[in-house]
Amino acid sequence: MSPNANPSQAVLTGARQTMMAWSKVIESEAEIPEIYRPALEPLLAASPNFPHLVLAPPLDKFLRRTTEKLVCDSPQAMHILESSKGQVLRKSYPYQNIVMLEVGVVLLNSWISIHGFTSEGEVGRSTIEFNTTSDRYYAAFLKKIRPAAEENSASQLKAEKDKFDYLSDPNFKFMNYARNSLIAGETVLQSLLQPEIRQPVWKIFGWTYYRVVSLAHLAILTDKELILIRDDERAKGIRESRHGGVWQYIPLGSIRSVAIEAGEAERLHLSIGLSSGETLKKIFAAASKSELERLRNELQARLGK
Repeated sequence: MSPNANPSQAVLTGARQTMMAWSKVIESEAEIPEIYRPALEPLLAASPNFPHLVLAPPLDKFLRRTTEKLVCDSPQAMHILESSKGQVLRKSYPYQNIVMLEVGVVLLNSWISIHGFTSEGEVGRSTIEFNTTSDRYYAAFLKKIRPAAEENSASQLKAEKDKFDYLSDPNFKFMNYARNSLIAGETVLQSLLQPEIRQPVWKIFGWTYYRVVSLAHLAILTDKELILIRDDERAKGIRESRHGGVWQYIPLGSIRSVAIEAGEAERLHLSIGLSSGETLKKIFAAASKSELERLRNELQARLGK
């Protein structure tokens, strides 16, 4: 042993370092880190039962480090406490005021982004990043944001999922993503797949080089929400397929406007305005014009309902 080694210091093995990146469920007041206790006291006092608490540790990302967050569930709201520079910043999102939920998974990197109105009535956005092995700890929050019907048969849900079977050949991955995105009780009205759009940049020695204009994405309209699924630009592709994906779930009541705009090279842009003031834009090929117009018309017919 080196004479300068401190035997009281535990050696962090690779496995131990990996475990330190996992989120943790806090099961008692004694386990709550001291820095969060003052901010949590009102929430604990207001609840007869100990709430579902998940601690997301800081993660080392490329050129940055995430902040530690403690996520707390209450009957009416999701509370996100962020530890930053010795202070705790808190945002509370009533579940009924969440405008959009984004869920991303790229290999071991996962995140949840909440877009909506805070308890103070302000527009807010919060992102929780965590190791994918911990995703089960956040399922309780996702179920609150997207509640499934209590009475719905398995055969009914399977019938809705089977509406995506046509995607098996053009994009098997997105077929599975679409099937898994549905919750019990919702009806699929339309879905529209847009494969990756690439534009030739230059040719040299008989080879053509392309620039990606738009990654592959899928729009799903149900009677309750608009679901947008896409590849992520951070995911590396292998044999033309990218790992992971990003899901955006938007309640129909959060949509304020929808329009189709002309883009470059005869491409079309689907523009979706949200009640939070955000605007989402999706690029589609001109060949999808008729289906895209049907999607727009269906959405417009449901605005304000």
